[in-house]
Amino acid sequence: MSNIRKVKKVYEALKIPEEIDYTINRGISNGKYKKKYMFTHIKYAISTMACTFFAFVFLVNINPTFASSISDVPILRDIARVFTIKEIKEEDKEKLISAKIPALENTGNTELEKRVNYEIMLKINKILDEVNQRAAEYKRAVIETGGKEEDYQPINILIDYKVGYSTDKLVSFMILKTETLASAYTEMFFYNIDIQTGKELNLRDIFGSDYKNIIDEEIYKQIEERSKNPNNIYFTKDEGGFEGIENEYQDFYINENGKVVIVFEKYEIAPGYMGTQEFEIDKQINL
Repeated sequence: MSNIRKVKKVYEALKIPEEIDYTINRGISNGKYKKKYMFTHIKYAISTMACTFFAFVFLVNINPTFASSISDVPILRDIARVFTIKEIKEEDKEKLISAKIPALENTGNTELEKRVNYEIMLKINKILDEVNQRAAEYKRAVIETGGKEEDYQPINILIDYKVGYSTDKLVSFMILKTETLASAYTEMFFYNIDIQTGKELNLRDIFGSDYKNIIDEEIYKQIEERSKNPNNIYFTKDEGGFEGIENEYQDFYINENGKVVIVFEKYEIAPGYMGTQEFEIDKQINL
């Protein structure tokens, strides 16, 4: 049996983790809140997800050299680790891609790792599939409007990840995608995982039922303080500025000090030159 057929056989036997419903609900909730801030977003496709994901499964389980090479990475306090499972380098006349794909292991919860790693592979393949589609469309548009092929500037995509916090109870990390064409745009995907229960934590889980008042009050206070600098400009409410977080699924991560950091993407509550906005919530959490 060929390698491709083996991978296909594994693909057909696997089930999508049921817990992915949480991710879908979180994405829908965030999408409603951010819709008025985003400019031109093409819907992601998932056609390339299966090949990359099952190639990963195939390599880890069958190739001892590959499995050994990915084990040489720093361990997060000897509890859980987020490591680079695959690197992608791709360059042609339409796009430049450099991607580090992370995975989670050593949590002691195999089902958790399967779910999180499946979601990561799904998400990154959506990004890559979108880039391929959009790059081809941009290039075609340049030529159809009278430009030459050499006038087209390739889309530059950088995908990386950063670990914020790790204990025997919790791991917090983020995946960062930076896309550069005429300007740079960064998109972030956050994972705040209770290792013992396998649950992805939201703000209600951490701060309780009063989470919104706690966070809104702190963000308003920090915006007011930052606005004392004339170089810092935030949108007013009439301009679509901050009016409080909408729900417990607001983007956040936990930093090395064990503090929740609320994140707003570029253009979300301030002009583009202000970049991504982060607000550390000055309340110790019990993790």
